[in-house]
Amino acid sequence: MRYLTLLLVAFVLMLQHNVSFACAVCFGDPNSKMMQGMNSAIFVLLGFIGFLLVSFGAFFLNFKSRSRKYDFIMEQSTEAQTTGDVNL
Repeated sequence: MRYLTLLLVAFVLMLQHNVSFACAVCFGDPNSKMMQGMNSAIFVLLGFIGFLLVSFGAFFLNFKSRSRKYDFIMEQSTEAQTTGDVNL
């Protein structure tokens, strides 16, 4: 019952026209300060996301190169043990 009351109150608030007016960004004035600030914020957030994705990719590429180096060292160590060569 409480959920239904809450849903009804939310629906009534949505129907009030003075609450649902759009802001200046939604009106679409491209020269307003609010729109310019919103565009700048979007580009900053895209820059952060791009930086995080590139960092994540570099992290795994680093793991890949370290894994190859480790495999190469282990392969040399195994060959040295089978041939009896003590100088690596």
